[in-house]
Amino acid sequence: MARPAEVVSHVSDDTAGRHGGAVDGCRGAPMFPNPQPARPIADRPIATMVIDAEEDFDWLRPFAGTAYTTDCMRNIGDVQAIAEGWDLRPTYLLTYPILQDAVAVRALRRHLERGDCALGLQLHTWVTPPLGGETVIADSFSGNLPPAMEERKLLALKTAFVSRFGVEPVVFRSGRYGLSATTTTLLEKHGFEVDTSLAPRTNLSIEGGPDFSRFEYLPFWFGAERRLLEIPLCRSIVGWGGPLLGALFQKLVQPPLVDLRISSVLTRSRAAERITLSPEGNDLAAIRRLVRRLVARGCTVLPLSFHSSSLVVGRNPYVGSKAELHAFYDRLSATLAFLGDDVGCHFASLPQVPAMMRPLLIQPAAAA
Repeated sequence: MARPAEVVSHVSDDTAGRHGGAVDGCRGAPMFPNPQPARPIADRPIATMVIDAEEDFDWLRPFAGTAYTTDCMRNIGDVQAIAEGWDLRPTYLLTYPILQDAVAVRALRRHLERGDCALGLQLHTWVTPPLGGETVIADSFSGNLPPAMEERKLLALKTAFVSRFGVEPVVFRSGRYGLSATTTTLLEKHGFEVDTSLAPRTNLSIEGGPDFSRFEYLPFWFGAERRLLEIPLCRSIVGWGGPLLGALFQKLVQPPLVDLRISSVLTRSRAAERITLSPEGNDLAAIRRLVRRLVARGCTVLPLSFHSSSLVVGRNPYVGSKAELHAFYDRLSATLAFLGDDVGCHFASLPQVPAMMRPLLIQPAAAA
């Protein structure tokens, strides 16, 4: 059984967009070697839609043996219909149980062959073979596993993907954002081009996971021998309080000091609020505040994300009734309209984004 890793012991000043200090404290290696900021070639912002296409599981018990279903994938036609209105190809990040669902695979293959979507991988340790009795929550973060076990699970997931779709996956997300330096090394070794496992302004150390609380949202290149593109979860702290109140908010939500009363006041007053570019748990006004702030800061890659379990009532905390399901779809549509009409985004799939970015000034091998 893997022990919780002490991860991300230090990162450099994120407001300057420098991520070179990200260190996996358990192994003493850089989590993102040779980082360099990534900027689009064109001035027009790029928006993507990223869907965690995963089994329905108990989010409080991500353990081996926990019951789950894959029924949510029966409803991806609704998402496709909304996306097609914006000429958008959603990127589905598939877990192992989804790859075992013949109905889901058939639907995804049909959309892929038509050019209507893109596919990648998401590693959920507790349902990906070989299963080693993952029975504590720290084991749900793949970066906590012994390196050999993490690689075996990654390869099992990749092999299942290739057997179903006949192509190599190039996009990856570590389930529960649980990556480490070992994870990024494995991605470089096994041919991946895009990682989207980093969750800025998020601390998972209370569960034995990584602490990304000092990271700000900013895509960047990294790699020891070749380049990979990190496109983090689009999450940031915004508000009229500026950096000072933003830092205060961040401290108030960190263990062991967690003061939800003051952080709630900061959020309600909009002095400092943590917002994710997602129709889950955010209203449209908050999403607009986040996007406008990021664009003003120069961030022009905007990944919208959500879970496939939001497509069925009662499968996650965000959609508990039919009314909430309808509201979810309304927010999704309104967010795409805002990104397309107001912000003027060009819509792309995640695998398309690297070619839309400026090349590295110094290649990884030369920088070593």
